[in-house]
Amino acid sequence: WYQRRVREAVVSTQSTGYDIWGSKSNNLSDSKRDPCLPPPVEPPAFYKTSDTKLAAVELPHAGTSYNPTFNDHQELLQSALEVEVKKEKAKLKATRDAAPPIQITEEDYIKEMSIGLNQAESESEEEKEGEVETDSQAKGTVSCERKTRAQRNREKAEKLKAEEIATAKQEKQHLHQMNRIKAIQKEIKKEEKELSAKTELRQAKNLEKETKPGKYGPGKFLGDDPEFVLPEEVSSSLRQMVTPSNNVQERFTSFQKRNMIEVRKKVAPHRKYKLKSVEKWRKKLPEEIDELVKMKRKKKKIKLSE
Repeated sequence: WYQRRVREAVVSTQSTGYDIWGSKSNNLSDSKRDPCLPPPVEPPAFYKTSDTKLAAVELPHAGTSYNPTFNDHQELLQSALEVEVKKEKAKLKATRDAAPPIQITEEDYIKEMSIGLNQAESESEEEKEGEVETDSQAKGTVSCERKTRAQRNREKAEKLKAEEIATAKQEKQHLHQMNRIKAIQKEIKKEEKELSAKTELRQAKNLEKETKPGKYGPGKFLGDDPEFVLPEEVSSSLRQMVTPSNNVQERFTSFQKRNMIEVRKKVAPHRKYKLKSVEKWRKKLPEEIDELVKMKRKKKKIKLSE
């Protein structure tokens, strides 16, 4: 059985031209694959290198060229200016939103310190309030007298009249809604347009998220500042060109932007525990050394006696 299976596999490979060292595009069915070879390993469904659609190497701005046009260079400088203005606004907002220092005046201090001194007046006010409450409760008592037949009939008639008024009002509302069918249709169309606009906005936001870095760590991706050169530093030759960028840093930020490395804050070197200071024997005085030796001898004697 095994020889027959191998013979069929050899014939099928000869006919189809299967190459074990070839590319992955040569996909064969299970019946035509060589039984001596292990089955191909398929990656899991959740396997992905990155969930962003950004390119590994993004094209730089036209204004960063060694010989840019005037408009491109001005656009680059404007974008750099907007970034700096945004940072300054954030700093001003942080300082403005900070709580101002509390200033206590003499009147506030006297008022706070005099709280609880006039207890007699507060007790008399509480007694007066209690008396008012008791009077209102006495007035609010309802006599439990039995109603007459005429009173019950009157209440029943009033109840029926209120029900008739409510049903008539409801019928009137139904008729009003039937008459304004066109207006209702317009409202429905308006709501559908609003919903479609909301769905388009949501889809646009989802597309933006695909090109924006996600949050996969404790830090937040801030991005690098735009690289630019001042007008007097622009050179017309590659030899005199100044490169302010760092390739290693640029690749690192690209990994963070493409969600391949989590964003973390730079931790400065620090000690977890404080260093202990121990005084050496050499630095001690001879009298202190003699006392320590005597203490050790005493401890040894106590241990031996035990």
